[in-house]
Amino acid sequence: MKWNFRTRLKELREGLQTVVRRHPLELLLLLALTVTLIVSYETRHEPPVARLVVMEWGALLLLVVNRLVGQTIWRRIYWVAWVPLVPLYLWSGLAGWLDSAQAVITLFILTPLALLASRRAAANDRFVADALVCLRAAVLAMLFAYVAYGLFEAILWSAAYIFGFAEARWVMHLTTDLFFVVQFFAVPALFLMMLDRWEEARMGSSRVLEVLMNGIITPAVVIYAAVLYLYLLKILVTWSLPEGGVAYLVFGFTITTLLVKALRLPLAKCTFDWFYDRFSLVSLPILVLFWVGVVRRVGEYGLTVPRIYLLACGVVMTFCIGLFLWRRAGRYLWVVLFAMAVFAAVAYIPALTPERMALQSQTRRVERLASALGRLDERGHLSLAPVAMADTARRKEFRELYEALQYVERDSATFARFGLRSTDDWVATLPETMRDYVQWGWTQAVAETVSPSSSVEAYLPHNARFEVDGRYTRCYVNLSVWNPESCIIENDTLRFRVGERQPVVEIPLAELLQKQLSASGFDPAAGVAPTREQTLRLLDYRDERCRILFEQFSVERRDSVDVINSLSVHSLWLR
Repeated sequence: MKWNFRTRLKELREGLQTVVRRHPLELLLLLALTVTLIVSYETRHEPPVARLVVMEWGALLLLVVNRLVGQTIWRRIYWVAWVPLVPLYLWSGLAGWLDSAQAVITLFILTPLALLASRRAAANDRFVADALVCLRAAVLAMLFAYVAYGLFEAILWSAAYIFGFAEARWVMHLTTDLFFVVQFFAVPALFLMMLDRWEEARMGSSRVLEVLMNGIITPAVVIYAAVLYLYLLKILVTWSLPEGGVAYLVFGFTITTLLVKALRLPLAKCTFDWFYDRFSLVSLPILVLFWVGVVRRVGEYGLTVPRIYLLACGVVMTFCIGLFLWRRAGRYLWVVLFAMAVFAAVAYIPALTPERMALQSQTRRVERLASALGRLDERGHLSLAPVAMADTARRKEFRELYEALQYVERDSATFARFGLRSTDDWVATLPETMRDYVQWGWTQAVAETVSPSSSVEAYLPHNARFEVDGRYTRCYVNLSVWNPESCIIENDTLRFRVGERQPVVEIPLAELLQKQLSASGFDPAAGVAPTREQTLRLLDYRDERCRILFEQFSVERRDSVDVINSLSVHSLWLR
């Protein structure tokens, strides 16, 4: 087809006229947003970000209303739909609301879903075509607008460099102002124009899409389904419960498969039709796997905000799979509307607020674990009496109790019910041998019985503090990063070269171990791991020449003889 510039220019002009006629309120809001940004930039006045978000979001809401009412008698609703935006714009708590989870759900979940449902297309092929039209219009609008903007910028800055006005203030101002126009007016206007032009269009098949769907994505989906079925078989054979984290894997697989199933509708040639036609039946065992994993995760660790959102997504996923068990009932429009109802309930019904539900669940978890450990008195307060050394065998329960307490500490009123000012008060009641494990999950600091042939490892705690006097004149850190030859072990001797040809420090490993065991008072043959104090002394070597702090120090007992298994240096101090 021969390119005719006048024809294309005429089409662009007619398209813009159509946009002005059909979307006047959206354009006015976008124009006001653009002008506000430009004026704020030129006057160096910081714009009200929250109110700018309302203007941009309001334009999208008006588009949803516009598509819902169309050119029918209900068009009158469109002309007054902007009224609720005024009190929202003037609301003093707007900035705080935009930082909440409610705003995230509203802006990034409910609004896009409402745009998808605004055409009210019950037929799946029509619904998918409308969704693809929106996607295509958005991508092409950004592509055309930003390519034109990039070319203009290239010409402007090239001319500024050639003719010597690159330092002129107006050049930067023109660049920024034009960016505001492109980002907040040109791109949305082009999107609306393409949306109107392809209003009843249907996306046709393409060779690239067929290869992508049939040759790459679909085989991967089928293989992933086979992997999940093998995992189900393993569970049945071993008669065990699925891992809690498998729920996230199942959800990701199911949603991906449902999206691929929808995107296959425009294709002329499809493969694995038998899999997608029966996917609702195929996914039923996998759906059971999802819910068993969720129940196990929640039963073990209680509810948290991410797990509540996972539950909401699981409800939507279950509804979708159940709906598509019957072909006549399976409609993507119903799934979108149901998803909107679920997430709106989670966001705006107080009893279902994720933060509130998670706090209640973790509070009950604290009470349950504390009662099981005998650390809850008759007033419901956590006991601050020192924990007996015998209780270190139940360090896993103490670790879980600490995690739940950390979660509850976010709400000061609920946390105060347990008679604590902070979790540090409770941690102080634990034996030193289990504090690092309870707080950070570090197993090396827990006093536990070790076999005579096993190694004992000590790690430098992240909050360790060491005093260094002024007798040391040089300090070297990151020795292995700086130069791997700066700190090496040769012939059972630790040597530091630090840039010199000859070692500045040489310490035989046997001498190093004997000195550190003697200084720390730790005996590997005793069968227990070092305490925190012993660990700090074990990792701190001193002599008349230098001081060495170790990141890690591992001692292994071989044939009744203690030897250094491995070590890593934190820093070297020389006099």
